[in-house]
Amino acid sequence: MKSGRLKAKEKLAYGIGDFSLNICYTSINFYLLFFLVNVAAIRVEIAGSIFLVARLWDALSDYLMGMISDRTVSRFGKRRIYLLFGAIPLAIAFTLLWIVPFNSQGALIIYYFCITIVFNTCFTIVAVPYSAMMPELSQDYNERLNISGYRMGLTFLGNLMAAAGVALIVDFIFPGKEAYRQSYPIMGMSFAVIIAICIFITFFGVHPKVVSEVDRSKSFWQSLVSTLVDVLKLKEFRIIMGMFLFNMIALDIISVALVFFLKDVVQLPEDLTYVMMGIPLIMAFLAAPLWVFIGNKLGKQMAYIIGVIYFTLLLLLCLVIKPGQTAFVTVIVILAGIGISVSQVVPWSIIPDVIEIDEYENGVRREGAFYGISTFLYKLASALAIALATLFLGVFGYQEASTTAQPESALIAIRILMGVFPGVLFLISAWFVKILPINKERFNEILAILEERRKMQAE
Repeated sequence: MKSGRLKAKEKLAYGIGDFSLNICYTSINFYLLFFLVNVAAIRVEIAGSIFLVARLWDALSDYLMGMISDRTVSRFGKRRIYLLFGAIPLAIAFTLLWIVPFNSQGALIIYYFCITIVFNTCFTIVAVPYSAMMPELSQDYNERLNISGYRMGLTFLGNLMAAAGVALIVDFIFPGKEAYRQSYPIMGMSFAVIIAICIFITFFGVHPKVVSEVDRSKSFWQSLVSTLVDVLKLKEFRIIMGMFLFNMIALDIISVALVFFLKDVVQLPEDLTYVMMGIPLIMAFLAAPLWVFIGNKLGKQMAYIIGVIYFTLLLLLCLVIKPGQTAFVTVIVILAGIGISVSQVVPWSIIPDVIEIDEYENGVRREGAFYGISTFLYKLASALAIALATLFLGVFGYQEASTTAQPESALIAIRILMGVFPGVLFLISAWFVKILPINKERFNEILAILEERRKMQAE
């Protein structure tokens, strides 16, 4: 197995894949709920249930896809083949999310249930093998942090294109709510082309260095069960999952609530929405090298804990900001970008380290299954969290497709979703990072033992 350092162009090509995937992910997280409620005029609780069902299916398909990619043999390797053949279907499914093809509410509800499931399936076919490639790019502890820095830098640019680009098209280029049924489909088609091109760039530009044999000693269904049992037995995996789940759910709640917060609470002018959606992601991109530097100096765990405490305190300002305070909200979103940066760069550099722990304990590498299980658990938790968030808004009186101001109770609910819930989840995530028993020294010790094992097997 080769585990040396990658050239910058290889890291860039790998990161471009996440740029593409996060155009999808961020567009949906930031805008799809708003689109369903305020453009398709679906009740917020029903829109939340659409998210719930689609994410539940997405969770199951992630695990299955991880196992499938581990057992794949092709001229393009275990993972890359799925980028080649998944790019176009993913782009088409993304486009179909943003149209309103019927006037009947019943027909629309059925349509969005179906198309979100189709989209999530296409997304899984590309995203799970893509993520499973990261441990195969290098086995160097610090190099993985550097790869994560490239990846997350481009992730933030993808987030920026989605967060600011959607608002730019639907609120600025085609202003007015009455144009939403035309502007959202135009946005969907435009982004779909970029999504497909970027996935192809990753396919042609990335060639994994750590190559492991396909293990078919057990049937697919036997492996499905035994792998889940083996991985869940690992203490390190359980702790990393605690960190990952609470971190990502916090970000999901922020993503869902942000558009509602800016439009309903802050009452931001529509021609400024794309600016405020874009600023924190520009700052997140610029701050990525800072967290790589701090992580290399103080360790990944300490960098994350420092960043999370900072971000949690900042979010509390969402409880006190008043309508029309554009300057104040600008300061908040600038500073929030630094917190968003650490919540992405560091966790995604920690997750691959458990692959070697699994190989050390169980004698097999199964990157696809590991990432499939990780996203399976995350999407289960995320589906429930988003469903509860939308139910929370509905209970407090949020009105779908309203042309008037939301009731005060709904505005308070939005403030709590932005300012309180994510901070609590981030702090829980930081506690898991604090107790994580993986550091550079232990990781390198395990890596040396694995290298000795491989030499002995080769003799």
